[in-house]
Parts: sequence; structure tokens; C-alpha cells
Amino acid sequence: MEMKLINAEVLNDRIYKDMKKQFPPEELKSFNAINDLLTGGKYKLDLLIINGHDAGYILYYKSDFLWIDYIAILPEYQSCGLGSKVLQLFFDKYKMLKGCYFEVEKENPQDKNTIRRVKFYKRNGCEVLDFKYYFPNDVKLLEMDLYYKNLSGVLPAKTRILEDIEEIFGCLHVQTQSCMEILELIKKENKCGS
Repeated sequence: MEMKLINAEVLNDRIYKDMKKQFPPEELKSFNAINDLLTGGKYKLDLLIINGHDAGYILYYKSDFLWIDYIAILPEYQSCGLGSKVLQLFFDKYKMLKGCYFEVEKENPQDKNTIRRVKFYKRNGCEVLDFKYYFPNDVKLLEMDLYYKNLSGVLPAKTRILEDIEEIFGCLHVQTQSCMEILELIKKENKCGS
């Protein structure tokens, strides 16, 4: 089985249709917003290709750190261990960077999917950060856990986490009307000042 990650310039309809099935509406950017971000330089789309066919995708922001916006394996390729393999390919590709952040729904004992996701990130070497985080959206205040995969040997301090979040909010979430209010709430709850 030949498996590789390739960079794509634009989001295609097939991938976006899958995103609409796999991600809650309050977490999903519009098709046009994603393609606009892809033209900005720091927002990237990597496709997982297996034997010449799309099998999954990662949409992410790249600076001196990585911020995963969306990661998924297409349904016909799920339950084959590809999620871990694609993460390893991704981490190998960017091993020279500091680390990688993931916004993860809080674990809910009544929701098997949240339990499965948390186990997936932990199994792949990600640590939950001791940092109060809210996902920026205009639907509702959505508290999430912030996970981090250390690629450099050093976990970020709270001040560095906040700097990275400010950079992300300024790029990925600028279209969210409540973005700045949510950022101020994050600063306040983590006692990082204004």
C-alpha cells in the first residue's frame, strides 16, 4: 500500500462534503472561507493519498508551530489505523517545528465519539494542556480542551500558548464576530492579562 501526504492548493467539493458529515456545524468554516484561507500562505491542506486515491485530509495553520484545524479519514478508509499513520507522517514532515495544537471536544461519558477522539490523541503522544480554551464561533460558547504534541522537547508556557492562540484567532477565526470577546475571556480565565 503506497501512502503519502501531498499539499493541495484548494479544497475540493468531495472533501468539503465529507467535512460537513464529520464535523459539527458550529465548528465548520464555509467552503469559501477555507479556500480564502488557503490563498493566504500559512493555512495548508494536506491530502492523504493511498494508491492514488484521496483517503483523508488535514487542514492546518503553519508558523513555528502547527495548529490542526480539521483532520479526518474518509469513511471508506476508517477503522484501519490510518489516523495514527497520517499523524505520524504529518509529525515527521514538520519535526523541525516546536509542536502541534489540537482543539478537542471535552470528553463526555455519554458520547462514545468524544471518548474515542480523546483516546486517539493521547495514544498518539498528545497531552492535554492545563489551559482554559474556547472555540471561537458565533453559535454558542464552546469550551474545548487544547491538546499539544511536543515536537521540540519543550511544552509551551501559558504566555506562549496565549501568543499562539492570538496568532490563530487573527488568521483562522477572524470571520467570527465574537472572536475578540472569546480571546479576552481566554486571557481572563487563564490569568494572562489583557
